[in-house]
Amino acid sequence: MSTRGSGQPGDAAGGVKSAARTLDLLETLAKAHQPLSHADMALRTGIPKSSLTELIRTLQDRHYIETLGPNGPFRIGPAARDLVAHGLDVQHIVACASPVMEALSAQAGCSSGLYVLQGDVAERVHGVTAPQGLAMHEGVRAPLYACSTGKLHLAYLDAEALEAYLTRVELRPITQRSVRSVAELQRQLRQVRSEGVAFSQEEFTHGVVGFTAPIFNVHCRMVASIGLAVPTSGFEPRKQALTDLIKASASAVSARLAA
Repeated sequence: MSTRGSGQPGDAAGGVKSAARTLDLLETLAKAHQPLSHADMALRTGIPKSSLTELIRTLQDRHYIETLGPNGPFRIGPAARDLVAHGLDVQHIVACASPVMEALSAQAGCSSGLYVLQGDVAERVHGVTAPQGLAMHEGVRAPLYACSTGKLHLAYLDAEALEAYLTRVELRPITQRSVRSVAELQRQLRQVRSEGVAFSQEEFTHGVVGFTAPIFNVHCRMVASIGLAVPTSGFEPRKQALTDLIKASASAVSARLAA
């Protein structure tokens, strides 16, 4: 039988058949009390055996399924477990950061955002929109080279990972002020390491200076960043005060994570 809440096995009405089958298979394995054979998975999901074989092979290649022998049985793989763990980690970071961000936006009079690294982009996973401030929608993504939080993450990469990024990245301008050379990006990253905060001066959004400070876990590893979106016209007179405020806020979130 199908493990989905409704519909018949293999029924993709209202959706994409391959996606539905993938979810059926992962849900079946996740809910099973023991590893399943190929025949068991075919019976429980209703997926034709030939299609199931190709699907298993694809998910094995991506480590979402692992086998305990040459031909099974099969169980959920490390990539699926890591995906769930990452989601739980992000939820925990948001829970720790949210009250701090509310206070930060109230004191600064600017919108604030919480960001995590997602491959070669930075993603906003939580936002607090201040009155008259920039709308801070969740899910917004930006190339690492074009935003302050991205530069912060790059600055904390080890030398090998940073070199690999600089080798593969294409510095496509987002605005007229976006960084356009690896040499300039490297200079900015040295400044980030020296100052402990990162700035993006209208490099991703016109009329806005974004700047961020790092959030560390109990192992002193950067896991997120907290940032402010400040109108360019009013940034310089408040730069030092806002820098002190955002550093203190990031430290407060780090302390909450450690606790």
